[in-house]
Amino acid sequence: MKRIVIASLLSASGAFAAAGWYFLTLYESESTPQADNSIGFDARQSVKNRLAALETAVSDERQARQLLQEEVFYLTSELEILADLQIPSRVEDSSSESRGEDSRDSRREEIRRRNSREGRAEQLVAAGFLPSQADWILQREQELQMAALQDRFDAERSGEPIDWMANRNQSADALREELGDADYERYLEANNRSTNVAVSSVIESSPAQVAGLQPGDEIYRYDGQRVFSMTDLTRQTMVGEPGQNVAVDVMRNGNLIQVVMPRGPVGITGGRRRY
Repeated sequence: MKRIVIASLLSASGAFAAAGWYFLTLYESESTPQADNSIGFDARQSVKNRLAALETAVSDERQARQLLQEEVFYLTSELEILADLQIPSRVEDSSSESRGEDSRDSRREEIRRRNSREGRAEQLVAAGFLPSQADWILQREQELQMAALQDRFDAERSGEPIDWMANRNQSADALREELGDADYERYLEANNRSTNVAVSSVIESSPAQVAGLQPGDEIYRYDGQRVFSMTDLTRQTMVGEPGQNVAVDVMRNGNLIQVVMPRGPVGITGGRRRY
């Protein structure tokens, strides 16, 4: 049953990404006034403009799919925890069944405690933050999340186009900037989140394969910039001149190595590291 649920999530994520892009494009085209220099799929426009619009749409869809992929990896891990809690163990006697139920109750309490404000503060302190810093981080999280919700609400009310991916990452980006990369990495570790981009597979004939990347590698830096997630990596590939050679720092079996590849799509699948 657990595998069926996970498989359903994986297949639904791709469909959701495509559908989300389609309806977002449709919404913006119908409800948002278009500027004179806007590029759409109007057949009356030049081939160059229509190709440019198609490239933009493909890029947006790719980013949305990568964001969903990260969420699927995270939710899969959470589903496995819930499955362990919900599915009774096969036991041969009532005493064993009672011990199993006690164990599940204990684990539920552990999860509740870990996700409470007090539990999260303890995790941050264990990661090296002072208690006052931990309290500030938790408070700042709430403030930034509320600010992102308010920005989205204001944009929808005014009819302005919304950059959904930017809004989704707004609070995390702001917190990273305020903490700095070193403290942000500790913050991610305290919350059991990825701190590198885990490579699940490498696409044939891709820049990643030519550069020698392998499943199990973890991308640490791209062109000198720290990347903590697939979203970070995608952003960095779009900075600078396409095709320009960039250095990529990779963790492999605990060792840091460096490869070179042209700036652009890397050619991997990956997501959050699963603990």
